[in-house]
Amino acid sequence: MEPAVTRAVTIAGYLTIVALMMSLEIHAQRKPDRVAPLDDMLAQVMTSRTIRVGIVAAWWWFGWHFLFASTV
Repeated sequence: MEPAVTRAVTIAGYLTIVALMMSLEIHAQRKPDRVAPLDDMLAQVMTSRTIRVGIVAAWWWFGWHFLFASTV
């Protein structure tokens, strides 16, 4: 495959994941008894320091690879 096609497929995949996440959150806000909303899940998860450090590390990794890696 050409690099432009691969890039387009990758971007389309990520946009699909984001769209699915947004629709799941909308569903969770409407029916919180069936699916926990994101803010409730994050409140529960953030009680652990280890997980907070892991989330910061994951955001750093994503930021480095998607924002800075192509310019360095």
